[in-house]
Amino acid sequence: MGRHGTLPPEYGRDRAPLVLAVDGRSGAGKTSLAARLAAAAEARCPAGVVLFHLEDLYPGWDGLTEGVRLWTGMLARLLDGRDAAWRAWDWAAGAPDPAEHILSAETTLIIAEGVGASAPGHPEVVPDLTVWLQLPAAQRRRRALARDGELYRPHWERWAAQEDALLARLP
Repeated sequence: MGRHGTLPPEYGRDRAPLVLAVDGRSGAGKTSLAARLAAAAEARCPAGVVLFHLEDLYPGWDGLTEGVRLWTGMLARLLDGRDAAWRAWDWAAGAPDPAEHILSAETTLIIAEGVGASAPGHPEVVPDLTVWLQLPAAQRRRRALARDGELYRPHWERWAAQEDALLARLP
């Protein structure tokens, strides 16, 4: 990354941001990998890296499709060089946060992590780079429940069914 938050010429780009999607099913390690990638990138470009969690968009445990739809709209704006506005989902309140947030198109690198970060089923909107993480279902479940404890246990099956439906749209 460039010293002043611009992409170096070898990237062959004249626009920011570069959007990296870290995608995969629940419990695959997306958040951990994305955090490590963001930390490494920030060391070289401290003012120009944003780690965006799609979890902030999903409107509750039944909201995977809607969260991906919202992200796809944001991604289209960012790739077109425009800022993207969004409201975080307040999981405790079960409602969107009233405050609007802006994801700036001037950011050098946006690392988006979460199920659907690659905008599956939306070939008109594609991140610059996608990393797909995959683990066996039993291992993912163990990891997710170890991470989120009993909070996630009653929702695992219905979330997995939404993931199945989302991934069925892939070519």
